[in-house]
Order: sequence, then C-alpha cells, then structure tokens
Amino acid sequence: MSAKLARKIKKFRKERELTQLKLAEKAGIAQSFLSNIENGLQSPSLKNLEKISKALDVSLNDLLK
Repeated sequence: MSAKLARKIKKFRKERELTQLKLAEKAGIAQSFLSNIENGLQSPSLKNLEKISKALDVSLNDLLK
C-alpha cells in the first residue's frame, strides 16, 4: 500500500476528530486493522477502502488521488 494513502486516511480521520477506534467502528473494521493500514503494515481491499471512505464521508476518489 502506498504511504500516501495511509497518510490521507490518517489526515481525514484527524480532521474529523475521530479516534482510530471510532473510525473503525463506523467503518465496520477492526481498530487493529485500521492501525496497520495507517502505519503502512497492511493494504486494505477495495471493499474496506470503500467502508473507510464512507465512514470518513469522503469519496473513494479523494482517498486515492
């Protein structure tokens, strides 16, 4: 996974004043998985990226560009 995507997810999360736990709950994923994504240790599937983008209220395109 690109470090750029990991930084964007973290940036959008912090802008919305969400903890990793809150975002993970909203997205329906494990907090540990989200942490690994933000730290570049795991790559999310397209399905999980869609869940994260919806939970952040940003388009998938905004996350990927």
